[in-house]
Amino acid sequence: MLEPTLCPIKHSDSIGLKFINTTPSKQEELGQYFTSEEVAIYMAQRLVLPKEDNIRLLDPGAGSGVLVASAIKHLAALDTKKRKTFSATLYEIDDKIITSLKKAMNFLKEWCSNNGISFSYTIKNEDYVLANSSALNDGLPLFKKEQFEIIISNPPYFKISKDDERAKCCSKLVHGQPNIYFLFMGVAASQLVSNGQIVFITPRSFSSGQYFKSFRKHFFEQIHLKQIHVFESRTNAFERDSVLQENIITYGIQGEPEDLNEILITSSNGKSDLGSSSKMKVEKSFIVDTTNDYSLRLPTNEEDLRLLKMINSWTNSLEKMELKISTGPIVPFRATEFLQKEEGQYSVPLLWVQHILPMKVKFPLEVFRKEQWFNHTSISEKQLVDDQNMILMRRFSPKEDFRRITVAPYEKKSLKHEKIGLENHLNYIYDSKKKFSKEEMYGLAGYLSSQLFDSYFRVINGNTQVSATELRAAPLPSKNIIAEIGDLILKTKAITHSSIDNIVECVIGFRDSL
Repeated sequence: MLEPTLCPIKHSDSIGLKFINTTPSKQEELGQYFTSEEVAIYMAQRLVLPKEDNIRLLDPGAGSGVLVASAIKHLAALDTKKRKTFSATLYEIDDKIITSLKKAMNFLKEWCSNNGISFSYTIKNEDYVLANSSALNDGLPLFKKEQFEIIISNPPYFKISKDDERAKCCSKLVHGQPNIYFLFMGVAASQLVSNGQIVFITPRSFSSGQYFKSFRKHFFEQIHLKQIHVFESRTNAFERDSVLQENIITYGIQGEPEDLNEILITSSNGKSDLGSSSKMKVEKSFIVDTTNDYSLRLPTNEEDLRLLKMINSWTNSLEKMELKISTGPIVPFRATEFLQKEEGQYSVPLLWVQHILPMKVKFPLEVFRKEQWFNHTSISEKQLVDDQNMILMRRFSPKEDFRRITVAPYEKKSLKHEKIGLENHLNYIYDSKKKFSKEEMYGLAGYLSSQLFDSYFRVINGNTQVSATELRAAPLPSKNIIAEIGDLILKTKAITHSSIDNIVECVIGFRDSL
């Protein structure tokens, strides 16, 4: 017999910790990042006691069982009259942890028995997505779907091919290359009973971007958010696994209650300060954009929210300024015959991301292992762009970069060539009519480089990729304000982050409104 004081959550957590220490390669292969005791308890505490007498729980990627243990312990404490019956279904594909998972669930079952709690469980050693993807079929009768009152999960995280069987059977969720975690979320959302509860800890990447649009539409049409918790640190949520990833906890219910007009946004640095998380209720329409692509905006403080409201009130855009944004045409491995280490008679500059510094193009680089010149011929000309005023932008930012956006104004004739080459990891903003004034170019580059836009971009974007689609959709200050910013940058020769920030905030007046 177990001592009543022994905690099943700690027991399951110790199993996960032992597994991390003994099988790291297998863990990485399966995208396993075990939930810590602190995070598991916090996730379980989001749940309210369902009205049903028989409460069915699902964990589609159970690992060591810590989430089920946390949920059962929390819900049983709410069931003060001991009238509820709990049953859990746990999916786990990893053969190596099944025995430990069974021991953890037996431990939990005995603990429940000692405390007068009715609990049973079923472990399924199979692929959750393949076994349950039929739930996505809207025409499937309800009695043929395995349904649950509560679903709680920390799903695996890794990219799969669009030709993978799991991607094929979840085709309604997939656009481009999918990640396994959002297939778990999508299938699970279709397995809830009406008013059922779902709580997931996942990467934040699904919150924006075209690749996730089909999934977001499916998920947010079924699940109505009650709370999003944001981990500000990219390391602390899964520090035991050395994971560098933005993570969020998503809690919602199936269906649309009439009183659910606000969403609770909470945030902490990591798991250690979950108990002192900041809290803010935000109108639902500011969080989920149901009018466009169902993107998820995540302001974590009042300043973020004021900034979001201010920028969303603007009516200017790249399109209204008659500006276009494109991706650098040169894919190096497809153009090897034109790449040159040294400048030749017909060479033009080839710019890579390394040449783009904050508000400055540095070319050529003295120490650079890649080719910095491109042979201009009648065949290669279609891969080059006209020399003109434009803004050059890195398409990707390192996860720990000071700013998400790195841009530089490029002045016509600055490299003394009629054509230039832009490598594929760059975006460029230009006027096809070549009427992009110097003031507007510097002003827009300054705004995109600023702390103001960086804060906004972090609220609306869950990726390190700087998407051209999102930039096209982003509201901008008026053309006159952009030109005023540019004029001040040119007059003061401002290039540092602090000087750019001061100019942008002074002209826009955001700090004055706080």
